[in-house]
Amino acid sequence: MAITGKNLSLDGKKSFVPSAYKLKSIDITNYKGDVRDVQNLAVKLIITESLYSPSLVMKLTLKDSTNFIEEFKLTGQETVNVKIAYSQHESDMPRELDLNFYVSEYPLFGSMENQPHTQVYTIVGISEQLFISNQKKISRAFSNNTEAEIKKILVDDLNLPQEKFISTGDAISNAKGIINIQSPFAAVEWFRKQTYDINYSPFFLFQNIQGEYNLLSLSSMIDEDSNPLYQTYFDTRGFNTDAFSEEDYIQRATRIISVASNLKMNKSQQANGGAFASRNNYLNYSDKSYRTHSYSYDSQFFNDNTLEKKPIISNEFVVDDEPLSNQFDSHCEYISVNSMAFENAQETNYNGLSIFSRHFLNAYNSIINTFTHDIKLNGDFALNPGKKISLQFPKAIDPVEYKNFTDESFQIYNEALSGNYLITSCIHTFLDNEYYSEVRVKRDSFSVDL
Repeated sequence: MAITGKNLSLDGKKSFVPSAYKLKSIDITNYKGDVRDVQNLAVKLIITESLYSPSLVMKLTLKDSTNFIEEFKLTGQETVNVKIAYSQHESDMPRELDLNFYVSEYPLFGSMENQPHTQVYTIVGISEQLFISNQKKISRAFSNNTEAEIKKILVDDLNLPQEKFISTGDAISNAKGIINIQSPFAAVEWFRKQTYDINYSPFFLFQNIQGEYNLLSLSSMIDEDSNPLYQTYFDTRGFNTDAFSEEDYIQRATRIISVASNLKMNKSQQANGGAFASRNNYLNYSDKSYRTHSYSYDSQFFNDNTLEKKPIISNEFVVDDEPLSNQFDSHCEYISVNSMAFENAQETNYNGLSIFSRHFLNAYNSIINTFTHDIKLNGDFALNPGKKISLQFPKAIDPVEYKNFTDESFQIYNEALSGNYLITSCIHTFLDNEYYSEVRVKRDSFSVDL
């Protein structure tokens, strides 16, 4: 079944259910510049965006009984343009996607068992910037804020329009040195790993489904003013509203269709990543000095810079007679620095940034994996990485029985699992004329006080 979309009004501007959409076109351009709209061949479209990926990834499945591969001469030198419209209930302002992808591979091909003259194959596409980066190498001196250097690479080396680059502009990491010979995105990642703000919070670079490149600090994504809560979703079953009413639309749009989560909460793994304690050792080979910095979650981590602002470990839990925040050998690093790399004592090289930030960056990156949920929701173009949402899970007990043995005021939701989460990835799936978003969310703190 072609994925043309359904459940829309005749003019295509209003949707009856949240999973409705309108596929306007899927244009493939071959090496000769010929263009074909293949939306009638498309049976599945997946667009993935992730906080940990600098590019959108498109997977398009075609069911072909027209000999398209041979007649159109597909050679792996194609581009794909996807145009999709999505409207909310009773809205006259549809959201539209207009995305371009460069084909990177054709990973799957097969013929139908009972239809030998019908072929099914998958096309994988990536962003233009990632495609260019794979064919290019850069090397030059730099003396800049690392955030500005990342923007320079994207705009100057990878042809990204300036208006497509979104940044918080609050990085304080400044360094001077040489970009050795590497691909542009390898250099971008090299800078990103040492980019931090005033809270020593890490930055993430990712492309969202609107085609924008975002370089955002974890602090800005957690902050209530710069990134307010997008929506609250409920893990519930059944409906109590009139079908196709506005109330029914809202109830469907805010319902968790399914949840299958790896909760993580692996304190040993987090400790190994430097979440709770670490010892970073620095050898300054300019004056042969050696120093050690010991980091402790209990005394140095900023819980106010987390989603729920509550700690995730207790000093009452001990291992070998010590709490996790005193287990400094759980994560150790040895880093060479050079304080005399430049005549100006205020200037530092790339490794010099580590003295101030390495222990905090390790902690933030590890602590964000405290809670993880994989949930399925009705499709929404605005479910992007970096957005904050609230999840409400019911208690795992019959409400009547719960009332019988507790004196507390009755709460139907599980306070330990419910609360604010950060979207780290979203898989937008268009299949059988339905649009769903499979969202991975993470949380760096508990909603209950230990």
